[in-house]
Amino acid sequence: MNKINYKLMRARKYYDSFRLNKPLLHAPLKQKLKIIINILKFFNTNSKKPLIIRNKPVTAQIEPTSQCNLKCEMCIREKVGVPIGTMSFQNFKKILDKLDGLYKLHLSGQGEPFLNSELMKMIKYANSKGILVMLNTNATILTRRIIEEICNVEIGEIAVSMDSPKKKNYEKIRRGANFEKVVENVKQLTSELKRKKKKTIVSLAAIILKDNLNELPEFVKLAKEIGAEKIVFQTIQEKEDYVKKYDSKTRTQMEIRKEEVMRHMNQIQKLGNKNGIVIVFDEGMSHGCIWPWRGIYVTWNGNVTVCCKILDYRNPVMGNLLEQNFGEIWNNKNYQMFRRFLRERKSPPACLQCNMV
Repeated sequence: MNKINYKLMRARKYYDSFRLNKPLLHAPLKQKLKIIINILKFFNTNSKKPLIIRNKPVTAQIEPTSQCNLKCEMCIREKVGVPIGTMSFQNFKKILDKLDGLYKLHLSGQGEPFLNSELMKMIKYANSKGILVMLNTNATILTRRIIEEICNVEIGEIAVSMDSPKKKNYEKIRRGANFEKVVENVKQLTSELKRKKKKTIVSLAAIILKDNLNELPEFVKLAKEIGAEKIVFQTIQEKEDYVKKYDSKTRTQMEIRKEEVMRHMNQIQKLGNKNGIVIVFDEGMSHGCIWPWRGIYVTWNGNVTVCCKILDYRNPVMGNLLEQNFGEIWNNKNYQMFRRFLRERKSPPACLQCNMV
């Protein structure tokens, strides 16, 4: 993907973010101003990247649950011993109130969000605060009732994790899932969203592996068939602490040359343009990680890490939002250390080999 396509992709991402945020339009004026002022503070902060910052996060990722009904081949969740649990609505509310000023919220983490029975209450509460909600799902447990509930709240984008457009390979990678059932679930979801005239984007999220590399162009055909508007590609995570936990089979899936990936991405970009499918792949185009200035990641039990790729749950590097005030965490010495490293385009120990640094 060349620089022009990358800039167009980023512009489209910002455009979608603004056009989909219906909750902000309907938020009380006081809340609107709070969000807008926080965004302006962030842009001012991001241009200078100080170690101590005045803005609160403009985006956050909160994990509704770390429970999952699948055992995916490349998933790091069990390999690093992530504690299993589910966030209550009351704890979610407590955390979100401390993050007042958010523009966008990803309700996803190491588990399947729809396993949390209070997920819809969380979305409605976020909507009431003018926040654009996004989430990822494996779409295996979508039912007519859940789809109806989705259509009764405001969700900007639902990304469906799907790592192969072919049944045999998909079920090999996403162990425990049924290809036909997931395809039918997503078709019903996109059909109902269209019928209800909802603007929610349904996208496919695919991890590029050695086993699916030659199938990548077929994702465009699958997206068109099931009504998805976008495909988000990423390579398997190469952070040093992840790779140490991978088994030999997962390491084999990483044996792909970057030039080969880019060749496929250029081909898929053309196919996407031809078929009206937005293609997102921003690896290798990073101007440095800005997460410690822009966003925050919160686990189901309130632990705060810099982003979703840092999974040191047993010794949370930043703090816990259920036990501490936000101010105690956001500008503490650990956060300042991360900002100092990343401002200089160096990797903090927890980020070694991350492709966003």
